[in-house]
Amino acid sequence: MDHLEFSSLKHAATMFAIATACAVLSGCGQKEEPIDQASRSDASPILTILTWDEYFSLEVVGEFEREHGIEVRFETFNNLDEMEALLRSRPSDFDLILTSSGKMADLISLQFVRPIQKDLIPLFGNLDRRFLGLSGDPGNDYSIPYMWGPTLIAYRSDKIEKPEKSWKSLWDERYRGHILMLDETFDAYSIALLALGHDLNSQDPEHLEQATKMLMDQVERLGTRFVDIFEARDKLLSGDCWITMTYSSDAAVLADKEENIAYFIPNEGASLWLDSFVIPRESKNVREAHLFLDYFCRPEVAAANSNELWSASANREVRPHISGEILADPTIYLSDEVLSRCHFEAQSSPERQLRINQGFKKLFDLIRETEDISKAGLKTEKEKKDAP
Repeated sequence: MDHLEFSSLKHAATMFAIATACAVLSGCGQKEEPIDQASRSDASPILTILTWDEYFSLEVVGEFEREHGIEVRFETFNNLDEMEALLRSRPSDFDLILTSSGKMADLISLQFVRPIQKDLIPLFGNLDRRFLGLSGDPGNDYSIPYMWGPTLIAYRSDKIEKPEKSWKSLWDERYRGHILMLDETFDAYSIALLALGHDLNSQDPEHLEQATKMLMDQVERLGTRFVDIFEARDKLLSGDCWITMTYSSDAAVLADKEENIAYFIPNEGASLWLDSFVIPRESKNVREAHLFLDYFCRPEVAAANSNELWSASANREVRPHISGEILADPTIYLSDEVLSRCHFEAQSSPERQLRINQGFKKLFDLIRETEDISKAGLKTEKEKKDAP
């Protein structure tokens, strides 16, 4: 078995989610307010976290609730655009939000989040310096890193015997009609750029145009669909999807559920994702949010959470507490050699972002056009069958 490939990873995962919906649009405050203890209610506070689905250990969070007498509630989103829409429509409903570095930069510039008060996080020093000072928040004035990992390829080993260990596998003619891509612009373009042999953060207009054409070729020639992470998971589990891009933590959980799912980091390297906490500007429980952040800076807490979620923590002190099985998975805590081929999202120029946005619009216009033609063809066939 390839050392980057795991067909089954055994672990006990108890995770949960609470679905949510948007309310009426309202604005965000512009003035930074200090924590006002006098205005706090005597009732037990409720800390509300807006997050990806299945992203916290119930046991770890339960211990925080017992220790501090603070109830934690979760609301979930399917993608980062939905997260921003929820924050815009309900700015005072959330106390902590998990976001990527790219989206975080937008939230900071829009003044949707408040500065972190590091004096309220005594254990901040436990965080790994590799995940501090990144482009989205160079001084970590607004964010606390949580989990990280690579984007990689997951596939059905009962459908594909031995795929090429390359991002080009997602353009393989043999898998026509059974390839899925995630509808996240940075991740999709990173994969196309790497498959073309370019830097995943390339600003070169020619490289970006090549990447756009390559993504459109997936749709036209191979019938590839662009979906959210939840549909990709479901289709891979059912066997409708044979191969897809996904995130390291998702791949491990899927492989644990289905023995025919395997995964690997392509030879070209990969983009690295980093999810970080931010505090919304209009949070009603700022003190409690800082208590939660400091709690997750404890090595034993971060490790217990990482062990259950099968994902790498941004806490540098966790290794003595991480299970041997997770440390043995080279797609979770990456070796220095693999890490040297993987990179975080760099600060994108406005011109690069515009080209990517325009490219994704062309891509989805093509997808809609392809779907309309397909529906029209099905309708014509039905009419022929129904004709006397």
